[in-house]
Amino acid sequence: MAKFYSSNRQRPFTKAVSLLAVVFVLTGCSDPAIALMHDYAKRLSRTLSLELQDPAPLDLQPLPSITTTRADIADTSISLVELVATRACGLDLLLGERNSSLGKVMTPSQRLKYELAFLKQVQPCLTHPDIAPDLQQKLAAIASDKAALIDKHWQNFLQQDETLRQQLHPYRSLSEPDSVAGVAETMQALHSLLALKKSIVQQNWQHASSINPELALEALYKANTLSQLQQSLRFSQNWLQSLNQQLEQLDLKTQCPAGKSSDKAEILNTILLQYFIGKVQLYLAQVDGTYQQLYPLLLQLYQGTALAQPIQLRFEAPNTELKAELKRHVIWWKAVQQHCPKT
Repeated sequence: MAKFYSSNRQRPFTKAVSLLAVVFVLTGCSDPAIALMHDYAKRLSRTLSLELQDPAPLDLQPLPSITTTRADIADTSISLVELVATRACGLDLLLGERNSSLGKVMTPSQRLKYELAFLKQVQPCLTHPDIAPDLQQKLAAIASDKAALIDKHWQNFLQQDETLRQQLHPYRSLSEPDSVAGVAETMQALHSLLALKKSIVQQNWQHASSINPELALEALYKANTLSQLQQSLRFSQNWLQSLNQQLEQLDLKTQCPAGKSSDKAEILNTILLQYFIGKVQLYLAQVDGTYQQLYPLLLQLYQGTALAQPIQLRFEAPNTELKAELKRHVIWWKAVQQHCPKT
């Protein structure tokens, strides 16, 4: 299983990332996406003789805590004699696993796997001729209780698992320009978890128990695409909003006085074509493409949970605002072309 980060250490890390993101703009860091934006802004600043200010630090409300999202579920138990009796239908190994030292400290994903495996494996026991009727009746009652509680185990998995929570925290770097690495793997992992969710809703224990959620977790951890996507959306929106606010304060008439020839219009046109359209806009389109593929799946997965709204604020809100800022930036460029026409 993949290595996990402690979710308890993520909250201060979130603010640290926000502050580091601004430092990156100041220093021109090695992050390719931030360097791309920094280069574009620097060229505009030099051409327009404008001292651009760095954007304000990103702010982010913390996720609901693990404590507030945890559903407490009482354990059921059977006697040692009853456990031995279930050997006839093959349930004893699973029950023994749960009662082991490791079984008592299962992660949310392991507990979900166990509950689904029990609901599948208990079925033959309910009609097995070597299982006493009173034990069959007890196992049937336990299975009924577990089926009624399985949604709580699913909710705990979604809201407590550290790998899933890690994906909802911004990463320290943005998505790589000209790269879709991890997108396909992340889509596959989300589809796998959605298939698991569907099987649980349908109470198809046979199919549900055949889907290993930990394989999806491992793929999400390795790709880390959702975490990078979130940071890319939020950082780009914050950066472009700050840039727009400062550019709109410029008097374009003084930049390009009517009747006076200037090389500035030619330089601005080059910046527009080669650096904004050719690089920045292309990168933002790439980020939006990743968002369009992954966010609907993520939203569907967390629908009805306490994390649904925070997810919307971390992905959908900045994406919507980024599109608005991009449109605003294009309008500014149209004004530039009007006041500084290329000769």
